[in-house]
Amino acid sequence: MNENREEPPRYIKWSILVFIILVVCTVWWYTQAKATPVTRWRSLAPGLEYTALDLEIGKLHAFKIDLKQNRLALLSPAEPSTIKDMAIHTHALLAINGGFFTPDGKPLGLRINNDKLLSPLKPISWWGIFYLRNNIPELSSMKTFTLSNDIDFAIQAGPRLLVNNDIPRLKEGVGNRTAIGYNQNNNIIIVVSENAQLTTLQLAKILRRSEKHGGLGCLYALNLDGGSSSQSYAKVGNFVVDVPSFRAVADGLAVYPRS
Repeated sequence: MNENREEPPRYIKWSILVFIILVVCTVWWYTQAKATPVTRWRSLAPGLEYTALDLEIGKLHAFKIDLKQNRLALLSPAEPSTIKDMAIHTHALLAINGGFFTPDGKPLGLRINNDKLLSPLKPISWWGIFYLRNNIPELSSMKTFTLSNDIDFAIQAGPRLLVNNDIPRLKEGVGNRTAIGYNQNNNIIIVVSENAQLTTLQLAKILRRSEKHGGLGCLYALNLDGGSSSQSYAKVGNFVVDVPSFRAVADGLAVYPRS
């Protein structure tokens, strides 16, 4: 038996089609957003921003520093100390551990602070030198570096993690990490991992990845001392980040507002 059934009005068909398209687009956008979260920075003070990247285990604390409004300085206590004690004692906005040091607490490698040479260059090929010349960041290898009187600040450590957006060959091995780098705008990027065992390659990839894909957008980066030396302390108003370590270190890097 045949029945004559009226087709639904055309506007209903179009409404259903539009609804389906909206659902598909919403699901696609959600999955893309979950897969590639944008790095979002929190302003702490003029020229100082913070973000935390969640890793599979632990997290990576990151700070972005504008050198027009802030300055970098080396912390060089008379005796090895924790970064938290150094930061509190000197009223730093932020401090992290520095480079390698001897068993008796003497810095290893080049250190320059306020135009003054504190420790000489050490001829180790795989180390790099992060330095400021006329308040512009640079990163060099031992082979290309030239010591000059116009370098305001310098620290030697290694390995280099990024060289003009390229990742050099890096050794395996995991540990807590501390690093310093800079992006295309010459903003300084400082990172410290917390409860996160990373290889230098994993860290380099995070540093290089663009901010719109959940990274930090660095062009150049240098690995600092890590493992049990890796530590950080920041206090800006009510904001506090404390990544402690039981190990006292020879020196640190600190951030202060320009007066």
